[in-house]
Amino acid sequence: MNCDADPVPLTIRQPERGYRFSIDSVLIAGFAAPYCRGDVLDLGTGCGVLLLLLSRLAPAMRAGVGIEIQESLHAFAEGNFRKNGLGRRLRAVKADFRGEVAGVPAAAFDFAVANPPFGSVGRGRPNPHPGKEAARREILCTLPELFSAANRRLATGGRFALVFPHGRLPEILSCGRREGMGCEALRRVHAREGAPPSRVLVLMNRGAGDGPVEMPPLFLHGREGKYCAEVERLCRIFRAGARRPPG
Repeated sequence: MNCDADPVPLTIRQPERGYRFSIDSVLIAGFAAPYCRGDVLDLGTGCGVLLLLLSRLAPAMRAGVGIEIQESLHAFAEGNFRKNGLGRRLRAVKADFRGEVAGVPAAAFDFAVANPPFGSVGRGRPNPHPGKEAARREILCTLPELFSAANRRLATGGRFALVFPHGRLPEILSCGRREGMGCEALRRVHAREGAPPSRVLVLMNRGAGDGPVEMPPLFLHGREGKYCAEVERLCRIFRAGARRPPG
């Protein structure tokens, strides 16, 4: 993960209440950046943080489109793109990416990314805030629907990167196979050394078979409980004094 592409820190606004982006967006951006190129699609962009991070980390990225179904988050994404001087390079579209989206054609993107809801519906206590609940559980989109949306919009040889709970890795691989995608690379994320993996960063490739390169594990926290040096470097992309993403 390299964050030296642009020294200008990002300013990111997000709702005071409701959904707020987490360290997962930072992790998937750092993982995806070396593979990210051309036109990029963010499925469920939220406040636009993932495209903003990739604009700093991925020199080969040409332009980005973020699709967001929630009106309030879509407005934040548009504002964040303009605030950071990227209004011509990045744009947000308010839509449900499971269907056809005006201005977002099929087979037009070189790369897709997502930080999708992790939880299955019906498991655990629901969050009383609708925005948080939609961001955490598969209410608005299931994993198979996410893969179908990515596959329809990726060009031949396009790649799709996402972060998901480690225990659901078999589901990711299965959904990919159904859409003709194979796993090209993966990286397991642990809270700290000695802890079991909690998340997995996965890179899928249209037309490739499952023969992934497994990268060294990422230990999120060091001995003192702070983020490891690799993640801390990524967090410096944010403007000094801005709230860091929670782990």
